[in-house]
This record gives sequence, C-alpha cells and structure tokens, in this order.
Amino acid sequence: MKRTLLVLSLAATAVLATNAVQAQGMPSGPEPAAEPGSTRMPTAAPNWTPTAEGAIARQQIHDAGYNGVSMLMRNSDGSWQGQALKGDTYYMITLDPQGHVTQR
Repeated sequence: MKRTLLVLSLAATAVLATNAVQAQGMPSGPEPAAEPGSTRMPTAAPNWTPTAEGAIARQQIHDAGYNGVSMLMRNSDGSWQGQALKGDTYYMITLDPQGHVTQR
C-alpha cells in the first residue's frame, strides 16, 4: 500500500513539474492573428496557446452580445481589438481596459 502511494505521488510530481516547465514557455503579448490585408503566410503552424487575459477579453466581448470573436490582438495601451459577430454581421470591435466594447 505504501509503495503504491509512493509511486502515485512520484507520478503526480512529475506531471506537475512538466506542466510548470511548459507554462514558462508560453508567449506573452497579442494572440497570433493575421492583419487585415496581410499576405504573409506562415511556414509552420504557430506554437501558441491563448493567454488567460485573452480568454477574459473574449468572455467580456461575448458578455456584450457578440459571438465568433476572431483576430483578437492586445494593444500597447491595454485595450483589445478584433472582429466579432453580432446578429448576421461581423464588426471590428475594441475592448477598452475598463471592459467597454465599442464597434469601429
């Protein structure tokens, strides 16, 4: 019984250590997205995961009545800009640092 607990404990420690190392390699800054009118094509799939801040921004945009958020990028002033669907129309939107969504 003690041996089983020891093995499980070591396995859990290894998993947690692996997750911590992977989290340190996460990029910061804007989520990768194509700029409108851009012709640059990536040579390989980007190795990224959405940030927690990006997920919060998406949720705030969703809570404002939009769906289909795409091309979400963070600006240097802390605001977010992207494209989102409301009804049957896509709009260019901005989420300011206070959480207000506006259409551009």
